[in-house]
Amino acid sequence: MTISVDRIEQEPGTESDSGGQAASDGIIGRPGAVLYRIVALSAILLLVSQIAFAWFSLKGFEQVLKPQLERKGEVVGRAVSDLITFGVSGLEIPPDRLVGVDAYFNSVMSKNAEIEFMALLDRDGDTLVLTHNDEVTDSGRDLRSSLSDLSPGGQMGDRITSAFPIEVDGDVVTTLLVGISTEYVSSRLSDIYFDVVTVIIVSWLVTLEFMKFFMSTKITSPLSSISIALARGRKGVFADHLVIRARDEVGRVMASLNDLLHAMQQRYEDFRFELREIRNAQLDRSVAEKVQGIKVKVDGTYRFLGGQEIRHKSSTQIRVPMFLLMFSEELSRPFLPLFVSRLAPQDSSISTEFLVGFPITVFMLVAAVFTPIGGMLSDRFGARRVFLMGAVPAVVGYFGSFLTVGYLDFIFWRGLSGIGYGLIFIAAQAWVAENAKGQNKATEMSIFVGAVFVGMICGPPFGGIIAGRLGYETTFLFSAGLALVSGLIVYFTLDDVRRHSKKSGFMRPAEFAGWRMLLLDKRFLAVAFFAAVPGKFIATGFFFYLLPLHLNEIGNSQSVIGWLMMLYGLSTFGSLRFVSWIADKTGNYRILVASGVFLTGFGCVVVHPAVGIPNANVAAAFAILCLGIGHALSLTSQLAMVQESAIRFQGAIGATSAISAYRVIERLGMVLGPLVAAPLAIMFDLDVAIAGIGMITLAFVPLFLITTYLSGSHAGSGAMHARGGVK
Repeated sequence: MTISVDRIEQEPGTESDSGGQAASDGIIGRPGAVLYRIVALSAILLLVSQIAFAWFSLKGFEQVLKPQLERKGEVVGRAVSDLITFGVSGLEIPPDRLVGVDAYFNSVMSKNAEIEFMALLDRDGDTLVLTHNDEVTDSGRDLRSSLSDLSPGGQMGDRITSAFPIEVDGDVVTTLLVGISTEYVSSRLSDIYFDVVTVIIVSWLVTLEFMKFFMSTKITSPLSSISIALARGRKGVFADHLVIRARDEVGRVMASLNDLLHAMQQRYEDFRFELREIRNAQLDRSVAEKVQGIKVKVDGTYRFLGGQEIRHKSSTQIRVPMFLLMFSEELSRPFLPLFVSRLAPQDSSISTEFLVGFPITVFMLVAAVFTPIGGMLSDRFGARRVFLMGAVPAVVGYFGSFLTVGYLDFIFWRGLSGIGYGLIFIAAQAWVAENAKGQNKATEMSIFVGAVFVGMICGPPFGGIIAGRLGYETTFLFSAGLALVSGLIVYFTLDDVRRHSKKSGFMRPAEFAGWRMLLLDKRFLAVAFFAAVPGKFIATGFFFYLLPLHLNEIGNSQSVIGWLMMLYGLSTFGSLRFVSWIADKTGNYRILVASGVFLTGFGCVVVHPAVGIPNANVAAAFAILCLGIGHALSLTSQLAMVQESAIRFQGAIGATSAISAYRVIERLGMVLGPLVAAPLAIMFDLDVAIAGIGMITLAFVPLFLITTYLSGSHAGSGAMHARGGVK
């Protein structure tokens, strides 16, 4: 038998656990606080050093970039001026009679995007030919009038210019001007600034997650196990054994404590043997009875045999593996529809919009199918084993996507990744459900949801950088590596108690009955169909599918798209802890869920041009923020309501199976999202289609409120909260 640090079983005949738990809290509270201060200090120092290094590097880069661009302008100008010199001097063609100069200038600038204009002036400074780059030059500027005020080799407004006089017999007959816009330099530097800030944020968050994880697994968790052993020893229980996963300094302390406990158990065995020998040697029956009474008294006061393993298992242990999995999946989020549109066959009779959305639908459908399978496997074999099962198809699917050569094989690899995603997602959630503390369901579940959304913060912007600089396919290679690391962490750091099934088969009849009872519960159906389904419907229809296409259509780069999509994870993660605290404090999960669904739909409606927001990027950012905050309001409270439903049918269905049933229904919304968004994108503009997705989501809010009111959940949650939580 195993003792979890978060769940101490009271021994028969011993005093209450409250004292032991208090001792545990006293021992662990202070080191835990110190460790978190160490993590916070290290994170601050890391962030400051990163910012300082980035600042000096960018300043140095900026100082080098402008001279390099000037030299490039000189190289290009000299090559062009040599050709013009050959025509004017060698072929004796007057400058105003040169043919094809316009087209030649255009071809040169198409290969050198930083060049804003090229001009040819006569001996009096009048413009003969002027060609400018429309993507760089503001069309409202009058370049011709500015050229007359130019001092050769100097600056013309915000342009860096280079002049190349062309002489015939020592007389300057024409002058070539090459202009490089400093605005172009600033825009390129801005892109680099965004990329550098992205790398700083992602690396800082990843480092922070791993620091907390290793501090917990290497220090806090072993100390918790030691404190439990000491607390139980104070009650006279010396029969336990500490599970040691490392041989570092703390591990050696645990080993020493194990040696001490083993020595005490061995001495007790010697004591029992000697006591038995003394009792058997007595001729006087009363003396023998007194000896036996001593043994009974010792056995009633102390316990040296029949010990248990003490190991640390908590919901926080799954955070880093889940974070890495979500990080790997979110890397492709900013460009996935664009990548699929490039793979989609152009001669197909099916519309491109449906072809673009189909891989997303397949991924979500496969994940939905394997979610209940993962839930039942987790109940039977443990969450750790199911997590490792899912890591295999996830890694293979991502690596296959990296090697993809066509549309159909990409769908296959995405489906394989969906198998891993479905198994891992429910296994991680099952780990939290198994190890969560009773009265803080929403707070404990926020640990899981927080890991998901930290991955969503890191994935899109970093994936946008990789896609923009190394190509779409390379991003999937990074995803495969992250998923592999996630599986290795679970394999080497998590413990799972082996479970045995008395009956073979996929699902026992009792489990079928439990599912049937759950699906007849109005409160569960309201949460699943009228809150979870629209929440995921808008996530896949808007965030996964329409949003990247819309942001690309209005002229954003991959890096900017990733940055804007990062707002979703930031807004969700930033409000998650506060929202979950409010949910557990008030117990009014119903109102929080309804508010969250309403906010997600409202944000998408605002994207419609009729609302009047002039800047499309601002409207899209507002919709993303509403989606993130709305999901924070809704998600943890939904999971708390699902667990309440499972508790009502305790014995018929477990918490993990209830959550897996909820996830299956929830993923129906993820499947429907692209299927509904595609025809909307065909019939309307993308911003109108996004508003349509929002209107559909808003329609579910009154359905949820009415159904939960009729089921009586508006009173149930409050009543249970008033009694101190669900028992």
